[in-house]
Amino acid sequence: MRSFFSVRGNTAVVVAAAIVLSTHACSPDAPGGAIPTHPSDGFTVALEWDPPTQDALGRPLADLAGYRLYYSTSLPPMGPEGVIFELGADPRATVDGLPAGVYFFAVTAVDVAGNESDLSSPLEVEVGP
Repeated sequence: MRSFFSVRGNTAVVVAAAIVLSTHACSPDAPGGAIPTHPSDGFTVALEWDPPTQDALGRPLADLAGYRLYYSTSLPPMGPEGVIFELGADPRATVDGLPAGVYFFAVTAVDVAGNESDLSSPLEVEVGP
């Protein structure tokens, strides 16, 4: 199942964020859930997701290293203009100081071996007045 996101005003919502894995068989399952983000001040986007609990083989996940958050003003978020944040194991991220405009965000899960889940479906967020 692919994940998708929705936006209500300047508050983004992560919806059904299960990501199909494409690499090593022991890669983590992707972030998931339906967790509303923290309120935005118009130039900040705060995201939150459920951490994966199992690996690609359905075993309890013991080697989650963290997440990568990608964002850009164009699709895909990991394209040439994309910005990447290497995140720890905390399933939250905040991007501050964004100029007004439309941004696309997506997240992946990464295990200790560096295996990364597929990129989630992008979340489109409009920031600014």
